[in-house]
Amino acid sequence: MSDQLYEELKINKPNAPVSLLKKAILEVICYYDVFDHPVTLIEIERNLSFPVKNFSLIQELNELKTKNIIKNVDGYFFLNSRDANITRTRLEKEELARKISGKAYFFGRIIGSFPFVHGVCISGSLSKGVLEKNGDVDFFVITSSQRLWVCRSFLILFKKLILFNSRKYFCVNYFVDKDDLFIPDHNIFTATEISSLLPVINYDAYSGFLNKNRWIKQFRLNLIPHDRNKCKPYNKNIIKKGIEFVLNGKLGEKVDNWFFKLTLKRWKKKFPDFNLEEFDLNLRSRKTVSKHHPRGYQQKVLLAYDERMTGTLNLLKKNNS
Repeated sequence: MSDQLYEELKINKPNAPVSLLKKAILEVICYYDVFDHPVTLIEIERNLSFPVKNFSLIQELNELKTKNIIKNVDGYFFLNSRDANITRTRLEKEELARKISGKAYFFGRIIGSFPFVHGVCISGSLSKGVLEKNGDVDFFVITSSQRLWVCRSFLILFKKLILFNSRKYFCVNYFVDKDDLFIPDHNIFTATEISSLLPVINYDAYSGFLNKNRWIKQFRLNLIPHDRNKCKPYNKNIIKKGIEFVLNGKLGEKVDNWFFKLTLKRWKKKFPDFNLEEFDLNLRSRKTVSKHHPRGYQQKVLLAYDERMTGTLNLLKKNNS
């Protein structure tokens, strides 16, 4: 719908079309507006799907501000319809993220010590430098080959028995096998989540994952991978080595298959309202991937984003006429 409106703008107003850069800027601002997240100049530049020089970016932002499409308060850009207090809310979430950051890396390293964990990244809101008051710390886990479901089950068991099923600092909801890193959901939501990942364990696994998903450049052309400063190398403790040795052969294959079938059966029983397409999107369960997003968050975000883009382009069209 947004692309149709954009094309309509170019056709109906050929002397004053919406530039590709302007549209790309609005895509960033509208997307993050779904999360009540005003963006800085640097964040806009890093999240663009269009090549840009700093001068051109500032010029386009000033034009959008003049046309009352966006606001700029203390260096934060957001839609004109929003209250300026949105910047204060972001600062509060940034402060909470800073306080939680140390614990997040601590638990990420605990995850990295488990059998068949090959790499760990912080994902979700904390990977963007913010955290809601009641938010969870999300982790993206890369597992050893053909042992994803053993790995996942060990971590879930630890969460239930040791952490009393608390998700606060231990929300492990996405696992991929190191031999199958390609993510098929090509959209702005997934591209943003991938580009925002913070490596915690095994920087090479993180780099390899980005390399396998270069399609995100369609949405995040100016992606700059995070550095390895806080990322610990991939090491195996004695317990991890021992368990992996025992479960390395046919026994491990049988156990992994058993956990896979058991979990898949449980999820199908627990979420009967999902059709096949919805189930695959939100609860993708295969031997090499486990995705647990039962609330359909991705679809909700994309719908809200599309509505914002449509409304914003309509307003821009009106102002250009």
